[in-house]
Amino acid sequence: MATKVTKGKAAKGYPEESELKAMDKILAKAKGSAGLPANADPLDHFKYDLCGEFVKYCVDHDLTQRQLAEQLEISEARVSEIVRYRIDKLTTDRLIKYLGKLNLKFKLEFAA
Repeated sequence: MATKVTKGKAAKGYPEESELKAMDKILAKAKGSAGLPANADPLDHFKYDLCGEFVKYCVDHDLTQRQLAEQLEISEARVSEIVRYRIDKLTTDRLIKYLGKLNLKFKLEFAA
């Protein structure tokens, strides 16, 4: 049996259009982790991988973003950008510098 929908009115059990628009506004401001774009270049992949190292470090050492910010001597906002993979706001050299502050060792390898 099909549910009849009248213009401007929601079907029984569904939110009104105005409620959906309000939810869209809220969700548009949500700060989740960014995914790697389909057209990402090698530098973007590298920055993304570096950000992942910070996430692993936080998990392995049971750290909050605030605690990581204190260790790195940077703002919590910057840590948030890192652990949410906001690679468009980050530079490779800065990420490597931060990794050095954590005494993390890494090796850069080139694949053929």
